[in-house]
Amino acid sequence: MIKLIVSDLDGTLLLGHRTIRPEDRQALHDAIGRGAAVAFASGRMRPEIQKVMDTVGITAHCISQNGAYVHSADGELIRHHVFERELIVELSQAAEGLPFLTLLAGPDRYMTERWTEHAQRLAPRLMAPFEAVEGLRERLGHDLVCGKISFMGDVGRLREFQRTLLERYGEAVDAYISDIDCLDVMPKGSSKGSGLLALLEKLDIRPEETACFGDAFNDLSMFAVTPHSFAMASSHPDVQARAFRTVPYISEAVRWIGGYNAGALAGAENR
Repeated sequence: MIKLIVSDLDGTLLLGHRTIRPEDRQALHDAIGRGAAVAFASGRMRPEIQKVMDTVGITAHCISQNGAYVHSADGELIRHHVFERELIVELSQAAEGLPFLTLLAGPDRYMTERWTEHAQRLAPRLMAPFEAVEGLRERLGHDLVCGKISFMGDVGRLREFQRTLLERYGEAVDAYISDIDCLDVMPKGSSKGSGLLALLEKLDIRPEETACFGDAFNDLSMFAVTPHSFAMASSHPDVQARAFRTVPYISEAVRWIGGYNAGALAGAENR
């Protein structure tokens, strides 16, 4: 039986960073009605995920900032993992002279060192406060903590920058393309997969009793946790290659899960 459904947001449940198909919303309600729990796992922060929950009309567990924070559906903090001061200060300066916007994620707001035209263009995509913070570097690791740092720009240039960062900081960070214009950098060991494992331990649910949906490279760590992983048909071929199945929308994955669970129940009754 699949007891927990875990969905990425952008590119999976959220289309165009904001829109949710009515069929996908209904599919999640149907899954909950059949007894499954739902979790959202996203690079977004928890206040943003809460807004998605409100839009869908459900209460879900929350793996936010690519696993930096994990909360149960009742709001209990299960785990958190943030950058050490020296490392995040270095990373905050890593893109100087490059055509990227550096975006730092605190627990409940996005931060940048200075407000730019790029920041202004990005702001409508975010569902949490986003501001330029005076004295940002001096405050990092003191009164400002950061669980994720993102670099926004052309994806080709970001891939080159990704290699540079991993060559220099690979023992301390993980870095992956998480959107068409976004490179996410996390403390080593902080990922959606590790966040999902922490949630499963808390809920006493086994990996094989879990299904997950995603569309980007930051979802692959979740795919590695459970045998029931679903990649969106719009995702990169390398992401699809690592998934159990490829589907156009999550509603189709939820239908498959319904059939899988019905078969498991029938098999149990016949034993």
